[in-house]
Amino acid sequence: MKPRERAQCALDLEEPDRTPMFELEFQYPEEIIGKGYVLGNEQTGWEMVVFRKRHREMVELGKGIDTTEHNTMVLAETCKKLGYDIIRPVFVKDQLKAIKLLKKIAPNHLIMGSTGGTLGIPDGKTMATIVHKIYTRPDEIKREMNERIKQSIQGIKQQADAGANLVIDCTDFCLKEGPFYPTTVYTEIIFPHLRMLVDTAHKKHIHFIMHTDGNLWPILKDLVATRIDALHSIDPSAGMKLAEIKERYGNKIALCGNVDAATTMAYGTPEQVAKEAKRCIRDAAAGGGYFLTTSNCIYMGVPPVNAITLAKTGRTYGKYPIY
Repeated sequence: MKPRERAQCALDLEEPDRTPMFELEFQYPEEIIGKGYVLGNEQTGWEMVVFRKRHREMVELGKGIDTTEHNTMVLAETCKKLGYDIIRPVFVKDQLKAIKLLKKIAPNHLIMGSTGGTLGIPDGKTMATIVHKIYTRPDEIKREMNERIKQSIQGIKQQADAGANLVIDCTDFCLKEGPFYPTTVYTEIIFPHLRMLVDTAHKKHIHFIMHTDGNLWPILKDLVATRIDALHSIDPSAGMKLAEIKERYGNKIALCGNVDAATTMAYGTPEQVAKEAKRCIRDAAAGGGYFLTTSNCIYMGVPPVNAITLAKTGRTYGKYPIY
Protein backbone atom coordinates (compact mmCIF):
# COMPACT_ATOMS: atom_id res chain seq x y z
CA MET A 1 0.00 0.00 0.00
CA LYS A 2 1.04 3.60 -0.52
CA PRO A 3 1.22 5.69 2.66
CA ARG A 4 -1.95 7.66 1.86
CA GLU A 5 -3.86 4.44 1.18
CA ARG A 6 -2.61 2.95 4.44
CA ALA A 7 -3.59 6.00 6.48
CA GLN A 8 -6.94 6.35 4.75
CA CYS A 9 -7.70 2.71 5.46
CA ALA A 10 -7.07 3.23 9.18
CA LEU A 11 -9.22 6.37 9.24
CA ASP A 12 -11.99 4.28 7.69
CA LEU A 13 -11.56 1.84 10.64
CA GLU A 14 -10.25 -0.89 8.37
CA GLU A 15 -7.06 -2.96 8.33
CA PRO A 16 -4.29 -1.79 5.97
CA ASP A 17 -1.13 -3.78 5.24
CA ARG A 18 0.53 -2.46 8.41
CA THR A 19 -0.20 0.06 11.14
CA PRO A 20 0.25 3.57 9.74
CA MET A 21 2.41 6.09 11.60
CA PHE A 22 2.87 9.83 12.00
CA GLU A 23 4.03 12.40 14.54
CA LEU A 24 2.55 15.82 15.28
CA GLU A 25 6.04 17.29 15.23
CA PHE A 26 9.53 16.00 14.55
CA GLN A 27 11.79 18.61 16.11
CA TYR A 28 15.29 17.51 15.07
CA PRO A 29 15.31 16.35 11.43
CA GLU A 30 19.07 16.92 11.25
CA GLU A 31 19.48 13.74 13.30
CA ILE A 32 17.67 11.74 10.62
CA ILE A 33 18.58 13.32 7.28
CA GLY A 34 21.46 15.67 8.15
CA LYS A 35 19.38 18.79 7.42
CA GLY A 36 17.71 21.06 9.96
CA TYR A 37 14.95 23.65 10.07
CA VAL A 38 15.60 27.36 9.67
CA LEU A 39 13.48 30.23 10.95
CA GLY A 40 12.43 33.74 10.05
CA ASN A 41 12.62 36.78 12.33
CA GLU A 42 8.87 36.75 12.90
CA GLN A 43 8.79 33.13 14.11
CA THR A 44 9.04 33.88 17.82
CA GLY A 45 6.06 31.99 19.25
CA TRP A 46 6.13 28.22 19.56
CA GLU A 47 9.44 28.17 17.71
CA MET A 48 11.03 30.17 20.53
CA VAL A 49 9.76 27.63 23.05
CA VAL A 50 10.95 24.61 21.06
CA PHE A 51 14.36 25.79 19.90
CA ARG A 52 15.27 28.09 22.82
CA LYS A 53 19.01 28.89 22.64
CA ARG A 54 19.24 27.81 19.00
CA HIS A 55 16.54 30.23 17.90
CA ARG A 56 18.90 33.10 17.03
CA GLU A 57 21.23 30.76 15.15
CA MET A 58 18.32 29.31 13.17
CA VAL A 59 17.13 32.81 12.25
CA GLU A 60 20.63 33.62 10.96
CA LEU A 61 20.58 30.44 8.87
CA GLY A 62 17.18 31.42 7.52
CA LYS A 63 18.25 34.79 6.11
CA GLY A 64 17.62 34.97 2.40
CA ILE A 65 15.84 31.59 2.41
CA ASP A 66 12.18 30.79 1.84
CA THR A 67 11.76 29.20 5.27
CA THR A 68 8.37 27.69 4.48
CA GLU A 69 9.72 25.91 1.42
CA HIS A 70 12.93 24.82 3.17
CA ASN A 71 11.25 23.47 6.30
CA THR A 72 8.54 21.71 4.32
CA MET A 73 11.13 19.97 2.14
CA VAL A 74 13.13 18.95 5.22
CA LEU A 75 10.05 17.62 7.00
CA ALA A 76 8.87 15.64 3.98
CA GLU A 77 12.26 13.99 3.55
CA THR A 78 12.36 13.12 7.25
CA CYS A 79 8.87 11.61 7.28
CA LYS A 80 9.54 9.57 4.18
CA LYS A 81 12.76 8.16 5.62
CA LEU A 82 11.06 7.14 8.86
CA GLY A 83 8.13 5.55 7.08
CA TYR A 84 5.41 7.95 8.27
CA ASP A 85 2.14 7.94 6.36
CA ILE A 86 0.84 11.39 7.29
CA ILE A 87 2.80 14.64 7.12
CA ARG A 88 1.83 17.74 9.10
CA PRO A 89 3.70 20.95 8.19
CA VAL A 90 5.22 22.66 11.24
CA PHE A 91 7.56 25.60 11.86
CA VAL A 92 6.38 27.27 8.66
CA LYS A 93 5.31 30.86 8.08
CA ASP A 94 2.75 30.03 5.41
CA GLN A 95 0.63 26.98 6.23
CA LEU A 96 -1.30 27.02 2.96
CA LYS A 97 1.87 27.26 0.88
CA ALA A 98 3.35 24.34 2.83
CA ILE A 99 0.27 22.19 2.21
CA LYS A 100 0.33 22.95 -1.50
CA LEU A 101 4.02 22.12 -1.68
CA LEU A 102 3.54 18.84 0.18
CA LYS A 103 0.87 17.83 -2.33
CA LYS A 104 3.55 18.10 -5.01
CA ILE A 105 6.57 16.58 -3.25
CA ALA A 106 4.71 13.96 -1.19
CA PRO A 107 1.74 12.95 -3.37
CA ASN A 108 1.66 9.47 -1.85
CA HIS A 109 1.08 10.76 1.68
CA LEU A 110 -1.92 12.18 3.48
CA ILE A 111 -1.38 15.86 4.33
CA MET A 112 -2.53 17.08 7.73
CA GLY A 113 -3.55 20.67 8.40
CA SER A 114 -4.09 22.28 11.80
CA THR A 115 -7.01 23.99 13.48
CA GLY A 116 -8.21 25.21 16.86
CA GLY A 117 -10.83 27.47 18.29
CA THR A 118 -12.48 25.91 21.33
CA LEU A 119 -11.81 26.66 25.00
CA GLY A 120 -8.59 24.86 25.83
CA ILE A 121 -5.67 25.15 28.22
CA PRO A 122 -6.07 27.88 30.85
CA ASP A 123 -2.87 29.08 32.47
CA GLY A 124 -2.49 29.77 36.17
CA LYS A 125 -3.22 33.46 35.73
CA THR A 126 -6.44 33.07 33.75
CA MET A 127 -8.07 29.94 35.19
CA ALA A 128 -10.07 31.75 37.90
CA THR A 129 -11.10 34.50 35.49
CA ILE A 130 -12.31 32.05 32.85
CA VAL A 131 -14.23 29.90 35.33
CA HIS A 132 -15.83 32.98 36.90
CA LYS A 133 -16.85 34.26 33.48
CA ILE A 134 -18.32 30.88 32.52
CA TYR A 135 -20.69 31.03 35.48
CA THR A 136 -21.41 34.75 35.61
CA ARG A 137 -21.20 35.78 31.94
CA PRO A 138 -21.80 32.62 29.86
CA ASP A 139 -23.14 34.61 26.92
CA GLU A 140 -19.86 36.54 26.72
CA ILE A 141 -17.86 33.30 26.68
CA LYS A 142 -20.05 31.96 23.89
CA ARG A 143 -19.62 35.15 21.85
CA GLU A 144 -15.85 34.95 22.22
CA MET A 145 -15.85 31.30 21.19
CA ASN A 146 -18.08 32.03 18.22
CA GLU A 147 -15.51 34.53 16.94
CA ARG A 148 -12.67 32.01 17.30
CA ILE A 149 -14.78 29.33 15.66
CA LYS A 150 -15.47 31.57 12.66
CA GLN A 151 -11.73 32.00 12.13
CA SER A 152 -11.11 28.27 12.55
CA ILE A 153 -13.87 27.38 10.11
CA GLN A 154 -12.33 29.68 7.52
CA GLY A 155 -8.92 28.10 8.16
CA ILE A 156 -10.26 24.57 7.71
CA LYS A 157 -11.89 25.51 4.42
CA GLN A 158 -8.72 27.19 3.15
CA GLN A 159 -6.53 24.24 4.09
CA ALA A 160 -8.93 21.77 2.49
CA ASP A 161 -8.93 23.84 -0.70
CA ALA A 162 -5.11 23.91 -0.59
CA GLY A 163 -5.03 20.12 -0.53
CA ALA A 164 -5.15 19.02 3.11
CA ASN A 165 -6.72 15.58 3.57
CA LEU A 166 -7.36 16.03 7.28
CA VAL A 167 -6.93 18.55 10.08
CA ILE A 168 -5.96 18.14 13.72
CA ASP A 169 -7.14 20.28 16.62
CA CYS A 170 -4.41 20.49 19.30
CA THR A 171 -6.53 21.81 22.18
CA ASP A 172 -5.86 20.09 25.47
CA PHE A 173 -9.03 19.60 27.49
CA CYS A 174 -7.68 17.89 30.58
CA LEU A 175 -4.96 17.57 33.18
CA LYS A 176 -3.72 14.19 34.38
CA GLU A 177 -6.31 14.40 37.15
CA GLY A 178 -9.22 15.13 34.83
CA PRO A 179 -10.94 17.95 32.89
CA PHE A 180 -9.99 21.58 33.40
CA TYR A 181 -13.63 22.56 33.81
CA PRO A 182 -16.85 20.96 35.10
CA THR A 183 -18.22 18.45 32.58
CA THR A 184 -21.23 20.68 31.87
CA VAL A 185 -18.89 23.29 30.37
CA TYR A 186 -17.82 20.72 27.78
CA THR A 187 -21.29 19.44 26.98
CA GLU A 188 -22.98 22.86 26.88
CA ILE A 189 -20.26 25.16 25.52
CA ILE A 190 -17.10 23.49 24.22
CA PHE A 191 -18.33 20.42 22.38
CA PRO A 192 -21.15 22.15 20.44
CA HIS A 193 -18.48 24.49 19.06
CA LEU A 194 -16.11 21.59 18.39
CA ARG A 195 -18.92 19.87 16.47
CA MET A 196 -19.09 22.92 14.21
CA LEU A 197 -15.42 22.45 13.30
CA VAL A 198 -15.86 18.71 12.75
CA ASP A 199 -18.90 19.34 10.54
CA THR A 200 -16.95 21.91 8.52
CA ALA A 201 -14.18 19.41 7.86
CA HIS A 202 -16.65 16.70 6.85
CA LYS A 203 -18.47 19.05 4.49
CA LYS A 204 -15.11 19.67 2.81
CA HIS A 205 -14.66 15.86 2.62
CA ILE A 206 -11.65 15.77 4.94
CA HIS A 207 -11.09 14.03 8.28
CA PHE A 208 -10.86 15.60 11.72
CA ILE A 209 -8.47 14.37 14.44
CA MET A 210 -8.65 15.61 18.02
CA HIS A 211 -5.45 15.86 20.07
CA THR A 212 -5.72 16.28 23.81
CA ASP A 213 -3.56 15.14 26.70
CA GLY A 214 -4.83 14.25 30.15
CA ASN A 215 -7.47 12.04 31.74
CA LEU A 216 -10.37 12.19 29.28
CA TRP A 217 -12.59 9.54 30.83
CA PRO A 218 -15.13 11.97 32.37
CA ILE A 219 -15.76 13.61 28.97
CA LEU A 220 -14.73 10.94 26.47
CA LYS A 221 -18.21 9.71 25.55
CA ASP A 222 -19.35 13.24 24.72
CA LEU A 223 -16.11 13.97 22.86
CA VAL A 224 -16.63 10.92 20.65
CA ALA A 225 -20.21 12.08 20.05
CA THR A 226 -18.90 15.20 18.27
CA ARG A 227 -18.11 12.82 15.39
CA ILE A 228 -14.33 13.31 15.43
CA ASP A 229 -12.67 10.75 13.16
CA ALA A 230 -9.70 9.96 15.40
CA LEU A 231 -8.30 10.63 18.86
CA HIS A 232 -4.66 11.50 19.62
CA SER A 233 -2.73 10.96 21.94
CA ILE A 234 -4.44 8.79 24.58
CA ASP A 235 -2.12 9.91 27.38
CA PRO A 236 -0.73 6.88 29.26
CA SER A 237 0.64 9.07 32.06
CA ALA A 238 -2.95 10.11 32.80
CA GLY A 239 -4.24 6.55 33.05
CA MET A 240 -5.68 6.38 29.53
CA LYS A 241 -5.57 2.67 28.70
CA LEU A 242 -5.35 2.14 24.96
CA ALA A 243 -6.88 -1.36 25.09
CA GLU A 244 -9.88 -0.12 27.08
CA ILE A 245 -10.55 2.77 24.72
CA LYS A 246 -10.24 0.40 21.77
CA GLU A 247 -12.83 -1.91 23.32
CA ARG A 248 -15.29 0.91 24.05
CA TYR A 249 -14.86 3.20 21.06
CA GLY A 250 -12.79 1.37 18.45
CA ASN A 251 -15.85 0.91 16.25
CA LYS A 252 -16.51 4.67 16.19
CA ILE A 253 -13.13 6.44 15.97
CA ALA A 254 -9.56 5.68 14.97
CA LEU A 255 -6.98 5.75 17.76
CA CYS A 256 -3.52 7.34 17.63
CA GLY A 257 -0.96 6.61 20.33
CA ASN A 258 0.20 5.95 22.90
CA VAL A 259 3.91 5.25 23.40
CA ASP A 260 4.76 7.47 26.36
CA ALA A 261 6.61 10.53 25.07
CA ALA A 262 7.48 11.90 28.50
CA THR A 263 9.02 8.76 29.99
CA THR A 264 9.63 5.81 27.66
CA MET A 265 10.60 7.88 24.63
CA ALA A 266 12.59 10.45 26.61
CA TYR A 267 14.33 8.24 29.18
CA GLY A 268 13.82 4.63 28.13
CA THR A 269 16.16 2.34 26.23
CA PRO A 270 15.47 1.36 22.62
CA GLU A 271 14.41 -2.04 23.92
CA GLN A 272 11.84 -0.43 26.19
CA VAL A 273 10.55 1.72 23.33
CA ALA A 274 10.14 -1.35 21.13
CA LYS A 275 8.38 -3.24 23.92
CA GLU A 276 5.88 -0.45 24.51
CA ALA A 277 5.27 0.00 20.78
CA LYS A 278 4.54 -3.72 20.44
CA ARG A 279 2.13 -3.47 23.36
CA CYS A 280 0.28 -0.61 21.67
CA ILE A 281 0.03 -2.58 18.44
CA ARG A 282 -1.34 -5.61 20.30
CA ASP A 283 -3.81 -3.47 22.25
CA ALA A 284 -5.31 -1.47 19.41
CA ALA A 285 -4.30 -2.54 15.89
CA ALA A 286 -6.46 -5.63 15.41
CA GLY A 287 -9.49 -4.82 13.30
CA GLY A 288 -7.94 -1.63 11.96
CA GLY A 289 -8.45 1.99 12.95
CA TYR A 290 -5.09 2.44 14.67
CA PHE A 291 -2.02 4.69 14.15
CA LEU A 292 1.23 4.02 16.00
CA THR A 293 2.47 7.34 17.43
CA THR A 294 3.96 8.73 20.60
CA SER A 295 1.69 10.24 23.24
CA ASN A 296 2.71 13.71 22.07
CA CYS A 297 5.51 14.28 19.52
CA ILE A 298 9.19 13.69 18.84
CA TYR A 299 10.58 16.60 20.79
CA MET A 300 14.11 17.73 21.58
CA GLY A 301 14.48 15.59 24.69
CA VAL A 302 13.85 12.30 22.88
CA PRO A 303 17.07 10.43 21.96
CA PRO A 304 17.18 10.00 18.18
CA VAL A 305 17.76 6.25 18.55
CA ASN A 306 14.39 5.97 20.31
CA ALA A 307 12.57 7.81 17.53
CA ILE A 308 14.20 5.55 14.96
CA THR A 309 13.39 2.46 17.04
CA LEU A 310 9.73 3.40 17.29
CA ALA A 311 9.44 3.82 13.52
CA LYS A 312 11.33 0.61 12.84
CA THR A 313 9.15 -1.34 15.28
CA GLY A 314 6.02 -0.08 13.56
CA ARG A 315 7.28 -1.09 10.15
CA THR A 316 8.36 -4.53 11.38
CA TYR A 317 5.74 -5.59 13.93
CA GLY A 318 2.76 -3.62 12.74
CA LYS A 319 2.06 -5.86 9.77
CA TYR A 320 -1.43 -7.29 9.43
CA PRO A 321 -2.84 -9.65 10.46
CA ILE A 322 -2.03 -8.70 14.05
CA TYR A 323 -1.59 -11.67 16.37
